[in-house]
Amino acid sequence: MGLPRPALGLKRLWVLLQVALHVAMGKVLLALCPGRVQQHILAMNKKNPHFSYDNWAPTLYSTQYFWFLLKVRWQRLEDKTEQGGLAPNCPVVHLSGRRCNIWDFMQDGWAFKNNVDIKTHRDLQDRLRAAHLLLARSPQCPVVVDTMKNQSSQQYAALPERLYVLQEGRILYKGKPGPWNYQPEEVRAVLEKLHG
Repeated sequence: MGLPRPALGLKRLWVLLQVALHVAMGKVLLALCPGRVQQHILAMNKKNPHFSYDNWAPTLYSTQYFWFLLKVRWQRLEDKTEQGGLAPNCPVVHLSGRRCNIWDFMQDGWAFKNNVDIKTHRDLQDRLRAAHLLLARSPQCPVVVDTMKNQSSQQYAALPERLYVLQEGRILYKGKPGPWNYQPEEVRAVLEKLHG
């Protein structure tokens, strides 16, 4: 369950202070020893062959970075998921525009400098257009989008990205938050075990 409102407010204030300190210290370190900061960022991303420091450097510790990180950390305070627990059955929208729920797809989702530039969605049509960019890469799974209330993103604490495996309304696998901590190979292992 979520935190009571007063406790959530205090936790949000604490997170705000942590993020502000993180960004301030990052700016100082970036100014004093940029090479060391680059080494640290590259070490964090050893597992991601598509990561490039040049994607990150122009936005690192910027105002946009601060607000995005704050949004992510605040959202994690309201994480309602637990591995082995009941999976939230959030409303989503199929790319055809049909409204459905996330459980309907259970069977036996800030930009880097040179990444796909998707602006913040103002309405559902913006979100559906963005999802079609993913469809162009021919994913091997159904593609749906969150409603504009962002219930799926909030209840699954999925910002900026997080991998889950759901089956029969239960969370079989809950990955760590991305982009640095998610492990696609863990998802593959869980899926192979289920169908192996």
